[in-house]
Amino acid sequence: MRILIAGAGGFVGSALLRRLSAHDLVLPSRAPAKFAAAGVKGVFPLFNEDLAALAEMQRPEVVINLLGVIKEEGAQTFEKVHFEYTRRLVDGAKKAGARRFIQMSALGADPASPSAYQASKGRAEEYVKGSGLDYVIFRPSLISGPGQKLFSDLVKLAAVLPFLAAPRDAWAAPVNLEDAADCFARAALNGLPSGIYELAGEERMSFADLFRRGLAARGIRRPVLGLPRALFFPLLPFFSLLPEPPMTLEQYRLLGRPSVPTGRYPGVREILGSVRPAF
Repeated sequence: MRILIAGAGGFVGSALLRRLSAHDLVLPSRAPAKFAAAGVKGVFPLFNEDLAALAEMQRPEVVINLLGVIKEEGAQTFEKVHFEYTRRLVDGAKKAGARRFIQMSALGADPASPSAYQASKGRAEEYVKGSGLDYVIFRPSLISGPGQKLFSDLVKLAAVLPFLAAPRDAWAAPVNLEDAADCFARAALNGLPSGIYELAGEERMSFADLFRRGLAARGIRRPVLGLPRALFFPLLPFFSLLPEPPMTLEQYRLLGRPSVPTGRYPGVREILGSVRPAF
């Protein structure tokens, strides 16, 4: 099967590649030599912003879109990466005659959200659903596993700070990376009906507890103060002066909606039959 994966070099993509290695993979990349150096087999066209033409030229049977950013940097805005890149990939997939489009979205995706991240994810979902393509949309909570950027950043902070702080009234249900990758692979190999799926673990926890558990899993002990989310708001102007702000206004808005499943859509247990612990 010919499968195009946009964003295959990222956190989830790297785990997904291990599951789809027996297939004819098309992996657009700005640094294609990295795939070859890692022993990945496939076709590595140079990533460019004409994603519609790229998909049409490669003629995949399945397109998996993992492209995303957790903060805006320069031209890489939420609107561009989440919505515009999705639109181009969908248009190219239709012209190529792809039989399925698989979209990485997020819990809380909603075009009307005050969070630009969630709004752009919601608009992308609407475009995929209205495309006429057979589709699977995954809405994950925070995905936990080796290489997860949030926990990598926490490890760096813990190396220089005597304690950390996190909202005690912002919530997530972190999903194990291996479960998330298994779900994407099953969707790619025709193992799931078309529709929306919520990818989450079975344990709901505050971000303060999430920080504690993530650090403990990496063998690091640091006190984590659980504070009301509202107390972080007046600190945002100070945070913005730092090279790596611990919280941005967009992240503050994002934390205003729990990243937990609604229960309206099937989840990991329905897909895989079991759920791995997040930590």
